[in-house]
This record gives sequence, structure tokens and C-alpha cells, in this order.
Amino acid sequence: MLKTITTIGTMASLAIGLAACQAEAPLPSPEVKAIASVTGAEVRAHMEILAADAMQGREAGTEHYQAAADYVAEQYRLMGLEPMGDPNGQKRSFFQTVRFKETRLVPESARLAFHKDGVTHPLAFREDFIRRGGYGEANEAVRAELAFVGHGIVAPDIGHDDYAGINVEGKIIVVLSGAPPGFDTDRRAFYSSGRGKATKAVEQGAVGMISLRTPVDQKRRPWARYLPGIGSAGMRWLGADGNPHQGFVELKGSAILSESGAEKLFALSGTDLPALFEKHAAGGTGSFDLGVSASLARTSTQREVSSANVVGVLRGSDPTLNGEFVVYTGHLDHIGLRPGKNGDDIHNGAYDNAAGVGAILEIAQAMASQATAPRRSVIFAMVTGEEKGLQGSSYFTRNPPVPASQLIANINIDMPYFGFPIKDIHAFGAEHSTLLAPVTRAAEQLGMEVTPDPKPEEVRFIRSDQFSFVREGVPAVAFKAGMQSSDPNIDGEAALNDFLKNHYHQPSDDLTLPYSAESAERFTQAALLMGLFVADAAERPRWIADDFFGNRFAK
Repeated sequence: MLKTITTIGTMASLAIGLAACQAEAPLPSPEVKAIASVTGAEVRAHMEILAADAMQGREAGTEHYQAAADYVAEQYRLMGLEPMGDPNGQKRSFFQTVRFKETRLVPESARLAFHKDGVTHPLAFREDFIRRGGYGEANEAVRAELAFVGHGIVAPDIGHDDYAGINVEGKIIVVLSGAPPGFDTDRRAFYSSGRGKATKAVEQGAVGMISLRTPVDQKRRPWARYLPGIGSAGMRWLGADGNPHQGFVELKGSAILSESGAEKLFALSGTDLPALFEKHAAGGTGSFDLGVSASLARTSTQREVSSANVVGVLRGSDPTLNGEFVVYTGHLDHIGLRPGKNGDDIHNGAYDNAAGVGAILEIAQAMASQATAPRRSVIFAMVTGEEKGLQGSSYFTRNPPVPASQLIANINIDMPYFGFPIKDIHAFGAEHSTLLAPVTRAAEQLGMEVTPDPKPEEVRFIRSDQFSFVREGVPAVAFKAGMQSSDPNIDGEAALNDFLKNHYHQPSDDLTLPYSAESAERFTQAALLMGLFVADAAERPRWIADDFFGNRFAK
């Protein structure tokens, strides 16, 4: 076991510090001991194993991901957690195996051309457009008329329908990224989902979907950031019927246009593209046929692979509540090997998400080492395929190891940045349920703050594994390290923004980046306390009355 022995003096000092800063009554002695056992050094020790070059970036479905999964399972075993994965004879294993359909685009096969007045206008792959592999036939080709449908959103609760007045059956739709600026934060988060737009396109009878990035999204993510992923594997989990879940096989013509590709399309259509962007940025609507057709073709190499969620449980101590489960999740996978700079192709994923996994392993060890377990049971699930579109958590929530009604809360930890000593916590989504109270209490007990999402336009609440739980009606929170620094000589916001701009999904997200053991320790202690408060509370969490997500998904 990696755990070091905590001295009596350390626990006493922590207890004194807590008593001095907390706003509420002192924590019970077991909770003080539990949080005292968490150290930033131990979080780092897990990171050094999981983000080592030998792990080759832990891409789902590879032997290197399996090596990481084996490591986590061994940690669970040493802690004494109970396996909650697949049946293994009379027992269960720690592995919940997920079958996937894996697809890779054959890059030289990608074709996109526009047709107008009998003239064909081919586009250049990588320069004008990109495509990914498909989940339908290995060789696909389609030609159809193009129809512009705004953001491709139907939101009846606020009277927004981008498909009003247009028939797109048998057509390829052209759709703006994101959501209208007039949408509130919750609706923006929900309706920006590309998967939701694809679902609606299929419902409307479209045969393809070409995505057009708005100027806001062009600025947020330069085109060059898309290119290293060309040819990388996409994955969708397979249902009992053998079909890929949300594979959208009906959309044979799918692509993303660069700025140059968009300009070529709308020049052929005779539509003023800047004016169109301005209209929709001002909240305007209006869909129309473009008077241009498109042909798309691709070849995909496909196979079935498997990759496992690693799932263990600490059984609760209260006989009336231990049938309810708090679930900690963190994604174990990263993006593996892709072309990088200076000959470094290994995307180690030190912060994304070896750091989150390390924090959860510390939380599990702290809870398991208590003399008395929390009242409710606590599941620890390190999930696969997050980088493939929240695949492992989607499978887990659709195929839970216990009845779904017994999952009461999810605390997801994804990419906490420990490059400086933090003094605040972000808790994306906590405001939608009563989970905000235990988040706030945990932060206050440690002399920290809970600060609002600084970038709501990034719609991060839907972009990690907590959203798989939300979709199944389970209150959830994305527990994130904040951007306020306790060191006046370090600009925390600048440090975090530097990581997101220059290291996120880059080979440089490795063990050479700055690391604050203090930051990791305080963050992990706060996440631990939150989970203890939820697990020991008299009542299970509930959605806030008339909450957008609660109204839509609560069972």
C-alpha cells in the first residue's frame, strides 16, 4: 500500500486548525482522523505511476489502459474494498467490462465536395474539413441537398425551434456549434451537446450533419487543435443487441468545417456568412435550404474491443441506509499516442486525469481506514472512455451494479490542477441540487471558499462523467480545484489558464508540470469531507424545485 503512517502530532495540529477556521460545530474525531490521513505526497505517488511514459497515455481499449486498471484494482484490494464489477465464479471482480465498437477513419479516404449548377467543388481534408470514423458500414458515401438549421436545437419550453418551417428529410444539415446567446446557462449547457443535436437530426430524417463553428468557438479552440486527433480511435459501447449506443449510423455524411471550408460553402450559396453569424449571435433564427448539395465519402477500420470500469465499494455501517450508494467517479483513460511536438507523442495525462484518480484513491483509503464506515455505502468507480465521449460512465449508469434507484449522488473528479496552492473550490452543477450544502460545508471546514464557475460559456457541467449520472436523474457535481491562489506571489487564474491553453490534451501534460502538494492535499480533503457529509446525512440529496435538469431527468 502506498499509504504512509500519520503521526498523532499531525492529527492534533489539523484538529486545532479546523477548530480555528470552521463556521460550524467541530468535526467528529473519526472525520478529523480521516482527512488527516490524506497527503499530497500520496496523491503524487499515484500520479507518478499512472502518468509515467510506460503507461503510454492510457488510451481506452489498449494494454496500457489495462495496466492502469490493474494498478487501481490492486489498490482497491489492499484497501479492503469489495469488488463490484463482473461476476467471477461465486464472487465478483473489480472490472466492469465494457464492449465497444472502435472506429478509425482512414484519412486518405475522406472526401467532401460541394455541387452547384453542375460544377463540383472539392474541399481539402485537414485544411477545409475534418471527419471521424463511422459506426455504420465500413465504406460510406452519401450525396444530398444541404439545409442550414441554425444551432439545430428544438427547445419547446422556451419556444425555440430551429427546424420550424423546413423539411430536412433526406438532406444533410449544416448546424452552428454551441447554443443561442440568449439561452440561460443551464439550457446552453444542455442544448450545446453535439450528441443531442445528432439525435434531433436523426429524428428529423437527416442523412448527415456538417458542423459550422461560430466565431466564439473559433477563438476558443483554434483549428490546429483539431488536427492531431485525425485518425485516432472513436468508441461507442455496445448494447445487448450488439448496436453501438448513440453511434448515429443514420448520419453517413458528417464533418466539421474550418473557417476556409465554411467560407467556400456560403460563397457558393450566395449567403453573407459574417452577417449570418451576427444574426444568430444577436439571437436571430431562421433556417433555409442552401441551394447547394454535398457529397461525402469515407472508409473506417472497425473492430470490437473491450475496456473496463474499475469498481469497488465500501459498505455502509447503517443497516437502514447502507442500501443507498454515493458514487465517486474519475476517468482513468487519457488520449494515448498522437503526434506531438519535439518527437514526444505520449499524452501522459498527468492532470487529465491521473491527478483525479490519485485524489479518489486517497479518499477511498481514508474512508476504508476509519474504525466505522460511513452510514451509506460508497462506490469508487474509475471509468473508461471519458475521452471517447463519456462512454464508461454512460455504460455504468445504464448498467449499474446495484438498482439505479439506490444511486443517490455522484461526485466526479476530473482534471484538478494542482500547479499552485489553491484556496477555493469549483463545484459545477452543485447549485442544481442540495449537494451545494455539503460542498459549502466541506470547504468552510477547511477554510476554503466555493466560487462560481468562472467560465459558464464553456458548459463544463455537461462535459465530464457527472453528466451521465444527471441524465439518469442522479444529483451530481463536478468537484474541481479553483483558481484562487493562497500564495500572493502566484496568479492562480493565470496559471490555470496557461495549463488549459498550452498543456490540456498535449504531451506536455506530464509530470514535469508544477505540483503543489498542499493544493492536492486540501482539495482531496475537501472532496473527502463532502462525500462523508452526503453519506452520513439523514436525507438523500434531492433536486432543487423547478430545476432545469431535475425537471428533465429526475426519475
